Amino acid sequence: MKRILLTITALCLLASSAFAFTFKDDAGDSYTFDKTPEKVVVLNSSNLELFIAAGGKPAAYGESGTMPAYLKEYIKGLPSVGKVQSPDIERIVAMKPDLVIGMNFPFHISLKGSLKQAGIPLAVFGVQDRKDLTEKMAVFGQITGKPDTALKKVASIGSEIDKAAKTVGKPSKKVLMVYGTPESFSMALPASFIGEIAELAGGINIAGKDMKGGTGMYSGFVPVSLEYVTMADPDMIFIISHANMGMPSEDSQLTKHPAWSALRAVKNRKVISLPFDTYGINPTVRLGEAVLELSALIYPEKYK
Repeated sequence: MKRILLTITALCLLASSAFAFTFKDDAGDSYTFDKTPEKVVVLNSSNLELFIAAGGKPAAYGESGTMPAYLKEYIKGLPSVGKVQSPDIERIVAMKPDLVIGMNFPFHISLKGSLKQAGIPLAVFGVQDRKDLTEKMAVFGQITGKPDTALKKVASIGSEIDKAAKTVGKPSKKVLMVYGTPESFSMALPASFIGEIAELAGGINIAGKDMKGGTGMYSGFVPVSLEYVTMADPDMIFIISHANMGMPSEDSQLTKHPAWSALRAVKNRKVISLPFDTYGINPTVRLGEAVLELSALIYPEKYK
């Protein structure tokens, strides 16, 4: 009888280890789970999108002013754990989640110690580019226990990007991607996420690969030099600011600035304001949609 019990115990341990998985977050910390985490709290919109696209059902969320409309509908009825910048630790601890997912930013990383003392792991993630998105979706597929769902989403994004490439063919239009206001514009470099989206959409980013960006979250941007932009002479200018939380639309603000109004793109009314909740932040699993949308704005004649 004792031998039978030992055998059953060994089989149970083997079964448990078969489901175990380990991953590292962007802070370099490792996490191992013996089974799929059942109660997961997600503190920011980008990771919430990844988690849901990978088949997860969040137990609670952090409130964000840049949350896209579809996500606002999805989280209706779910409990909030406060603002993304300052989540309510007591509320999170009281929920006793199996895992908390946050941003790879200091204000979430600093919560790791407090939650660890309560026995709650906090993993932080941020998506840097398309390659990183694919890798992060694999991790989220592990967390949700639905790796196939995560893979299908990655494949769907790839199909949308391929469609844009086939529709455009050889890129022929120069674009300038800028953040901010005419008084303090920053240019998106190819190394930035929005710079990568512009190139995937078939735009020729006038910001050069040899330009050196700022530090930290500004590493993919440089201040705009109007002299440089004038010489590069872009066909289109895309503006990203918090003022647009809706749809892409023609922007006339540059016509009011003499220094900008002489540019060909401004004269031809080829200045487009882009919605911040897609292009101002990382669109993550909406990358394919963003590429197709931007591609159609650059080459409307090819999408008729």
